[in-house]
Amino acid sequence: MKRRTTANSGHTIMTLEEYQWHINLVKDRHHALDLTFEQAEKVYKYEQEKDTYSEKHFFSVWEEWDYELTAFKEILDTGQFKNYENFVKENIKRYEESLIEQDNEKDKEIAYYEEQINFYETQFLPDFFKDPFLRFGFLFSDKAKIEYLRAEYKRFLNDTKKEILTSHFRHNRTFKPNELKVALLRHKLSCILPNYSYFKHQMDEPTKAIAHLINSKLRYLPDNIEELLTRKFGELKVFNEELFKKYYSDTRGWHVVIGKQTDEEEKENRTMTLLLLDDEKYG
Repeated sequence: MKRRTTANSGHTIMTLEEYQWHINLVKDRHHALDLTFEQAEKVYKYEQEKDTYSEKHFFSVWEEWDYELTAFKEILDTGQFKNYENFVKENIKRYEESLIEQDNEKDKEIAYYEEQINFYETQFLPDFFKDPFLRFGFLFSDKAKIEYLRAEYKRFLNDTKKEILTSHFRHNRTFKPNELKVALLRHKLSCILPNYSYFKHQMDEPTKAIAHLINSKLRYLPDNIEELLTRKFGELKVFNEELFKKYYSDTRGWHVVIGKQTDEEEKENRTMTLLLLDDEKYG
């Protein structure tokens, strides 16, 4: 005798013995609740639905607990649910304590990004704001296109910050304030010194077309601008390497892998980063 049921891989067929084995497995896993066979069947069905694969949609830990509590309240009797609710509360308390413990280890990262921001604001950027010509003031005919790119970058920054906030509180609630501070410091860096490489990968097609057009006009820069860009970004690379060693030289087994850019890609990134610089730091 065979019976049709639902599994993660889609609709499958299993024998009655196989089905009963799965249900008994559920009963064993929740032995403290002393489930009836009928209750275990409902839990099994709930677990199959919860674990359905999706590339776009997934539960946070909190949402999964809420969903499970909602489902189990319909399945269990009053006594069983009270025991189960107490069990979940204990798990939640342990999880909250683990989040707090993890967050207490973020001081180094906060100091790292604060020092990086200070260098950008006090040493790296001032030279770029001394002369408007260095900011491609000679591209008079493309002023509207440049303003469009800057407006799109501001929209990108706003969207990124909203994603940081919603994702953080969805997954961490109020238990990891230091991790939130680190994420916002990283975002601040992207406001101070535009992250063109990341922005480029998020552009829609019209924005890519305009960026490509502007970049094509900046392939051959005046010598003074080319020299300034090469020198300043060279200084930035040295600073970031030394800063990383200062804070993470003792971190064993932890490293960052960055895809190597071609000379042309590096030049595009430098040039378009300079183009996107904003006097108000996109505030």
